[in-house]
Amino acid sequence: MDRARRLVLVSAPTVQDPSNANRPNIDTDPRQLPPLPDLPPVEAPSAGFVVQLFVIPAVVVAVVILVWLLFGKLAGGERDPAEYVRRLRQASGDWRSAFELASLIQNDPKLASDPRLLGELTDLLSAELKTNDNAELKAYLIKTIGAFQTLDATLGDNRKVDPIEPLTTALEPGRDSAIRMEAAASLAKHAARLEREAIERMHRDQAKAASLAKHAVRLEGKLDDPRAVAALTQAASGDEPELRQVAAYALGFFGGEAARKALRERLQTDENRYVRFNAAVALGRQGDPAAKETLREMLSTADLDRVIDISSTTEKQNKIEAIELEALQALQSSLSTGSPELVQSLRSEIEGLTQSGLVSIRNQAQSVLKQLQPGS
Repeated sequence: MDRARRLVLVSAPTVQDPSNANRPNIDTDPRQLPPLPDLPPVEAPSAGFVVQLFVIPAVVVAVVILVWLLFGKLAGGERDPAEYVRRLRQASGDWRSAFELASLIQNDPKLASDPRLLGELTDLLSAELKTNDNAELKAYLIKTIGAFQTLDATLGDNRKVDPIEPLTTALEPGRDSAIRMEAAASLAKHAARLEREAIERMHRDQAKAASLAKHAVRLEGKLDDPRAVAALTQAASGDEPELRQVAAYALGFFGGEAARKALRERLQTDENRYVRFNAAVALGRQGDPAAKETLREMLSTADLDRVIDISSTTEKQNKIEAIELEALQALQSSLSTGSPELVQSLRSEIEGLTQSGLVSIRNQAQSVLKQLQPGS
């Protein structure tokens, strides 16, 4: 009996699974969740991985920046205006040098107002026009002078030179067509700029310019250069239609009766439609009633569609849009000089264009009518 009791009391110990040694007793504590599975060990990135991810891209970016800075410096050194002028004077430059210089001046307002640079180029052009070769160089020198925002030109010894003089010389009959075309265009740029600056000054000076009409004569005097007008008048009556177009356009920015007379002659007698259009725009900007019928044609989409012979529908539409805009802008300019009569006589045509399918035409027509005083 005692032995049996001992066997009952001394039972063998329970063997526990080592993997479950630390596992909570779910049966006894149902609130505890089972553990997450073991995550893989985290290792530090190797040196090669860091180099591939960060160092190599940084080196590539640095090299790109270095090359960009180097080429920028080289390009800046080659684009020195004084060096261009020296090369052109020493005959080591060609029309490409003049073309690059013109591009440089167009993109740099400071250079475009440099009297010394303009003086050197004016003197160089005057010398080149005395020779009979290198027409391309002459044409690009003329283009370069037209890119300036001033006519104040001086040489190294402080002598004044006049850029208008070689430009009018370049318009002489017998010279290469490209030279004459560039000369007319450059004269137009300078005359248009002077007119624009004069109008802006009058708008700013309200005390002295209560009415633009009072100052129209003064404005014309600033733009009236007899040499340029004579040269452009001769070019406008020549045999080349394209040159006549540019010359008529340029004459519109010059004041004086001589310029208006030349424009009226082109308007009445020129066989080229676009020469007549340019003459009408030029006269229309001054409020000249002689331009009325041609401007009426320019404001008629149906008439333009009939007479303009361009096969491409898109190009034809663009041409019509450009012509109508030129006419409307000319009429608006005439209002700025205090001459509403011409606009009033074409009011019905302008009102018709407020229904145009082209947004630019509608907006411009509405702008003209808004500026036109009611009942004027």
